[in-house]
Amino acid sequence: MLESLGVEERLAYVLHDVFGLPSHETARITGRSPEEVARLARGARERVRGHGAAPTAGAAARQRAVVDLFLAAARARDARTLAAVLAPDVVAHSERGPVHGAPAVAEGAAAFARFADVARPALVDGAVGAVAFVDGRPVSAVAFTLRGDRIVTVSVTTGEARVRALDLVFSDG
Repeated sequence: MLESLGVEERLAYVLHDVFGLPSHETARITGRSPEEVARLARGARERVRGHGAAPTAGAAARQRAVVDLFLAAARARDARTLAAVLAPDVVAHSERGPVHGAPAVAEGAAAFARFADVARPALVDGAVGAVAFVDGRPVSAVAFTLRGDRIVTVSVTTGEARVRALDLVFSDG
């Protein structure tokens, strides 16, 4: 599958996801911005783990329901529900590097809970996700990759400028 990725996508994926370099370090090595590196790595990750298949309308609705359950569990600080929607081998990616495993990712979700009350569902670079706002400004975006009804990757982008650089699509509902 790696061979099917473009050179820049593959490099961003390997440095960021495989070796766990933070976006700013990967950006320094590749000569791109941290936002571009995160976008390239996210796209590669989705193609590698999700095998590049676009979800059908029914699958998209199921994915949205799983993400909504994740957000509700984060708001309620409900570790049991978080564990139910996270794959045991889930990986969360952020500017700080990867976090591996459901317990660690669930713990990190508790930190997101302070923003979960002001999070709006969105497509984040084409992936089902959410954007958190403070005082009307986007401060954090989360994109999810799912396998079945379990979250296998969580991609977190923080900072208003970085979030605004993402391709965000909000539903009217």
